[in-house]
Amino acid sequence: MAIREINLKNQMVKDFLDARDLATDAVVIAIFVLFLTFLRPFGMHQIDILYAGFFWFVICATGYVIYSPTMFFLSKLLDRNLPEWINTKATRLVLSTLAASVLMGLLAPFIINLFFNYFDNSYLQSIPMSVMYCTVIGGIIAGVSSIKSLVLQQQQQLKQNAEELALNSEKVESMQSQPVDTLINELPMAKRGQLICLQMDDHYLNVMTDKGEHLLLMRFKDALSKLEHYDGFQTHRSWWVAKEAVVETKKEGRKLILIMQNGTEVPVSQTYLANVKAALNL
Repeated sequence: MAIREINLKNQMVKDFLDARDLATDAVVIAIFVLFLTFLRPFGMHQIDILYAGFFWFVICATGYVIYSPTMFFLSKLLDRNLPEWINTKATRLVLSTLAASVLMGLLAPFIINLFFNYFDNSYLQSIPMSVMYCTVIGGIIAGVSSIKSLVLQQQQQLKQNAEELALNSEKVESMQSQPVDTLINELPMAKRGQLICLQMDDHYLNVMTDKGEHLLLMRFKDALSKLEHYDGFQTHRSWWVAKEAVVETKKEGRKLILIMQNGTEVPVSQTYLANVKAALNL
């Protein structure tokens, strides 16, 4: 059980790291830093703009460190434990944002005090207002971040769909460029493999592959029509060979014999001799 929990935690950490896009996250943070710096909310109009910008940078960067992991891991936890009737993405977003805002609200007064000597009143008295401000600002940032994540997911899905479409197109083109498959598919599974040669034997077609031989009740010309675009050639009125399966040639008198990779000797008739020589560069 302990190992399973460790694996689950490791997977959650991996998912969290995979889900981060630091470049776009940095852009979102920069936009909010600039927005809050020039807006100067919460009575900051008398503060130097550079000092205000640095303050909001520290606040937003700290908020990112708190909100990002808190919302991610809490959403995962809620997804596994919330009752089904309220277990929605919106519910998990609201609850995880509130939890992260409370954490940020507890820390924010210390950052504000560092910049502005904020602790004129007690720390506990500052918490409600701090949590409220963090909830408002954090909620806006969380909403923008969620929209950004949704857009990125959609872009990733579109990219994946395009890649799958391209892969399927390549497979279709490959199948179209090798119509031999329509002939090979006529064979038993145990005999399907690399095509070596065909031999017409009476009314049957002997199909030889690197997995063995099998007789099909098929006319020779029908078989040849399935091999129009395949890299091979006819050597005899009853023989056809795959070019890549020819491993050697020999002569018996004036007759040319092709030796196939399975050891089969295929005769070449005078009718096809010139074509065979041209195909094999003899």
